[in-house]
Amino acid sequence: MAVDDSGITSANPGRWSLGQKDRRGPNLDRALDWPLSKEEKRHCLIRICQMELQESEEHMDEQQDEIEELQHEVKVLRRQSLGSQSTAASVSPRSEESGLVEGLAVKPSAPSGTVDPVQQEAPEAAESPRPERPPSNREEALRLSLVAYLHERSRLSLETHAKKSPSEIAQFYGDSEGHVADLWNSIREKDRLSHFEALIWLMRSSPAERLQMDPAKRARQWRSVLLRPDPARTRQGYNELRSRALMADQAKELRSELQSELKVAWKGEAFMCTENLSDAIASVAQTISAPKGRLFRGAVQIAALLIFGLLPDSESLEEAETDAFWCFFQLLTEMKAGDDEQTRTFRARRVHELLKAYDPDLVEVLDHQGLMVFVATRLGEAFCTRSGLPLESCAQLWDAVLADSQGFAFCDYVVCALLLLRRQELLRLKSDAEALAEALLALPRSVPLDRALRLGSSLRALEQQKVLRMVKAQELYERRLKTLEAAARATMSDDNGMIKALGSFWSGIRERGANALEVGRSVARCAWPRAQAAEEEKPPVEEELKPLRRRLNEETKDD
Repeated sequence: MAVDDSGITSANPGRWSLGQKDRRGPNLDRALDWPLSKEEKRHCLIRICQMELQESEEHMDEQQDEIEELQHEVKVLRRQSLGSQSTAASVSPRSEESGLVEGLAVKPSAPSGTVDPVQQEAPEAAESPRPERPPSNREEALRLSLVAYLHERSRLSLETHAKKSPSEIAQFYGDSEGHVADLWNSIREKDRLSHFEALIWLMRSSPAERLQMDPAKRARQWRSVLLRPDPARTRQGYNELRSRALMADQAKELRSELQSELKVAWKGEAFMCTENLSDAIASVAQTISAPKGRLFRGAVQIAALLIFGLLPDSESLEEAETDAFWCFFQLLTEMKAGDDEQTRTFRARRVHELLKAYDPDLVEVLDHQGLMVFVATRLGEAFCTRSGLPLESCAQLWDAVLADSQGFAFCDYVVCALLLLRRQELLRLKSDAEALAEALLALPRSVPLDRALRLGSSLRALEQQKVLRMVKAQELYERRLKTLEAAARATMSDDNGMIKALGSFWSGIRERGANALEVGRSVARCAWPRAQAAEEEKPPVEEELKPLRRRLNEETKDD
């Protein structure tokens, strides 16, 4: 019997048969359609779910791109029609799932650095309508930093993912500090920058802020943040607590320690020569330290700084002293700040983690010399009042801290900023522990405060964006995990249903087989009638028994 290439016998073309090619080739797998196992079904279902998730994410990304384009057009049209800034909440940067950055405007074409990013910006800027209002300080700072970044990448012959101009990106992302940090996080991921490089570019994108504040305005700000409306927090309540502190057992020891501390606190400041100021500072510090029976570390410096900030808007020194005490009390109670070992250890660990993410080499040097705890406790001790800053600079630092949402936790970012701004000098002293310690102590006076605050604010913004991204990634992971678990449960339920169906199938076959057997028996009974069966079962007839009976009778007669 001949077999052609298609696998059909020539003798009987209507009958299928496996040819030699199908027996040996890969078509055998397609011909034998065996049912999948339980594990294979699960893998197939998970793969299908992943493909559907990927397609849905791509579709969502496309929709997000369209929405952002429309939002950008609406924002430009609003600025043109109203001539005012649109709200930051109306436009939000792209999330990390969609890539965040649509790119910058330039891809370098020549390694010689002759490409001018500003010149390449002009065609795209001419196509899009320009807003009538002048850009804000944040937008202008972001645009200038983006132009400098593109020029630097072009000079180093490095490519960047570029689709939009710096002006368009600055208009879109320059409405808040968080959006700018989100932008540089995306650029860091796409262009493979280090965390420290992204931090420096973000600092350059932040506008320079005026730190000098009117003394009366500062006093009102500090009172609004630190003073709480409480009937017990009055001059009379403070006098009662001060009297108790003066009558305590350790009053003399505390007073002598305070006098010695007053000689070195804010040494050289003209404000410390104010009349009756030393007694007011000592009274506040002693009243605060009396409940624990020991001097609170930095109590003199904190009391002096509080009176310095509150005195310009006070009627007298006594009023400033009372308000300084209750502000100090607020810091130690509601803000959960102290000078215990647990607080110092926590702050040292926090500074260590921040520095390790942005400058691991510097962390290695400080750990090797055993100065990491010294950095956290010395520079940030007593709300940065013992760090070595001048009195006015420390008050400016407090202005930024009290205006910040995180409060005095912002001091840790400032400490890290001081170290990062002098990292080269500190790394050169890695083999000399004493010189390194002296350089650390000199950081607050050697680094401009405005640069430290800008870098600390940028560091905080990047860390907040990291936390947000981690939260979003965790939420996305949990959603996908729930989807896969639901798919696995569906697979298990399908397998259980298949087993039940198979069991019911076999039970049906068994019932049908029993019915068929019964039918066969009934047919057999019909084929062999009862009469014939009864006749076969009837005993032998009488004629057949007569010879036997005769023989038995003859034998009995002979006997």
